[in-house]
Amino acid sequence: MNNLFLEEMEQEAIKRIQKFARIASAMELPIAVGFSGGKDSAVVYSLCKRAGVEFTAYFNHSFESITTLKFIREHYPEVIWRRDVKEGIFQHIREVKQGLLPTVQIAYCCELYKHNPKYIDKCAILGIRKSESQKRASRAVFTAKNKTTLKKIKATVNEYFKEQCQSIGSGNLITLYPIVDWTDNDVWEYIHKHNLPINPEYQYNNRVGCIICLKTNFTHNYRALMMYPKLIDSVINSRRGNNCNWIITSDNKDYIDDKVYYVCRWLNHSFMPFTKKQEELYRQVKENYELMKKGEKL
Repeated sequence: MNNLFLEEMEQEAIKRIQKFARIASAMELPIAVGFSGGKDSAVVYSLCKRAGVEFTAYFNHSFESITTLKFIREHYPEVIWRRDVKEGIFQHIREVKQGLLPTVQIAYCCELYKHNPKYIDKCAILGIRKSESQKRASRAVFTAKNKTTLKKIKATVNEYFKEQCQSIGSGNLITLYPIVDWTDNDVWEYIHKHNLPINPEYQYNNRVGCIICLKTNFTHNYRALMMYPKLIDSVINSRRGNNCNWIITSDNKDYIDDKVYYVCRWLNHSFMPFTKKQEELYRQVKENYELMKKGEKL
């Protein structure tokens, strides 16, 4: 029964893509497919291929792991990479932002790299799903930039998507989310059924994206710091020579003698206090970092 249900979901997603392609054609818009190297984008890429529509897949390169970059190059060589900023994030922090770290409130890292406005596609197909977050829970299958856009194509959209459309004030003129109502299990079943390549990052993480991310908490970022302790040096070095202090305002304390703690707190939703569990995770990161530094000296 599960296989039959998945087959129905696949065919429904393919029909959505084909209907969306007709709207795109009527509006004379080329279709762009967002690709991240993660499981959802891999499924959407596969479905678009099976739907037989013309599209170009784009990877907005930001701060992914070497593992993810190699995976995309090896398994999806036709995907086009885009990045407007030439330097990496830490070089940008040091040389352009004079050591000012991005925060949740000032997440210029996303604006520069992952969601650079220069790379907003008028017509896009994305692998966003409702189950990923509360913010996405109300997302419809088809979205338009605004009510004006939706009104202009209302008859065509209603014919294909009916109540499954909405205007959300997005940068894209029109966007399709063909697997918006799929669960994680649905995605993994599709991947295994069609033998899609799996990003090795999933051996360690539930999601694939930037190695560290301010929009997640330290519990999530902890894994990356344990795997890549040199990231801590990268953050520290990005602030050196810029007259930056190491004060965490909410603590009213200068952590110049424990920069590792400062970095870990920065990666906890922009310096939010640690829970007891996070304090223990910090101690593990600190121990791992000190072992790395000791090994460098030997």
